[in-house]
Amino acid sequence: MPIQEAEKVDLNEIKPEAPSPSAKAPEDKSAKRHDTYDDGLHERFILWKDQAGHTYSHIARMINRSTAAVSNYVNKVFAGDLAVFEKDIANLLRREEELEFTAMPRTFCKTLASRLIWEVFQFCDENCDMGVAVGPAGSGKTITCNEYKRANRNTVFVTADIATRSVGSVLRMIAKRVGGTPHGVGSNSALLHAIIEKLKQSNRLIIIDEAHFLTWEAFEVIRKIHDCAGVGVVYVGMERLYDQMKGTSGRNFLFEQIYSRISIKRDDLPVEREDVKALADSLRPGLDKQCIDFLHTKAQGRGKFRTVVKLLQVAGSMERDYGQAMGLELLRSAETFLLKG
Repeated sequence: MPIQEAEKVDLNEIKPEAPSPSAKAPEDKSAKRHDTYDDGLHERFILWKDQAGHTYSHIARMINRSTAAVSNYVNKVFAGDLAVFEKDIANLLRREEELEFTAMPRTFCKTLASRLIWEVFQFCDENCDMGVAVGPAGSGKTITCNEYKRANRNTVFVTADIATRSVGSVLRMIAKRVGGTPHGVGSNSALLHAIIEKLKQSNRLIIIDEAHFLTWEAFEVIRKIHDCAGVGVVYVGMERLYDQMKGTSGRNFLFEQIYSRISIKRDDLPVEREDVKALADSLRPGLDKQCIDFLHTKAQGRGKFRTVVKLLQVAGSMERDYGQAMGLELLRSAETFLLKG
């Protein structure tokens, strides 16, 4: 099936520039020095720069600053007006940052489900292989994706949805994360080959979350990237994702090329009592056995860990607003509230 045309993408191929210790912004004796850096902002900027793949000169054009100024900021030797420069950086991140990556979850618990998903990521990352991690909503898939990305900054992490499921949309999302594709790329075919060239011998891992939304054509271009660039790929999504790959009826024969490349999968993501207790302790320490048993029972149904979090959030609000003591009765009241809401 021919690949359709996409709107033009300009991600500017620019060779990385090494920081120049002698190239500094004009000295301003009244300026803030490096010990007044907003460390949180600086860390966010470094994470964004690493995952986007942009060069210093590219970033400099994005904020209308010199390449030397960006380099000096990265290396914490900026000699200009740091407060003003950090406003430019904050505005840049507000426009460009991957919010699903940078927004730290309130807590990340290494549940059995998350460890099983992590195994797939690690295997495919180390072996440049293809894998699948599927499970019901609320089992911690997306949070685990985010956490793996934070721990392994080189990971290319994109999320599909009903509006970004086509070939062009998926290629543009990957291109944005990869960075540095050639100027003036005008078609999906050209963009695909530009991404392949950028990723060759990079040993990077591509994680596609909500992959059950992808069209067959989108799966095929990702397979092409995997085959030609030699990078790892993991599809993460609902249970029907793997079912459509291994099916035998209708158009499912189209997925044979994908299915035959799957080397590792995890499709049984249990919710253990110990996991529920760890999550509950991180959000509301000190719950008794009855409360944990109740939460564990609810986590076996639809929503899994997400249900536990919602129950604790609502119960916490009721505890503050109505002065009720946290306990089994309050959790049951929270459940009733959610069901009626």
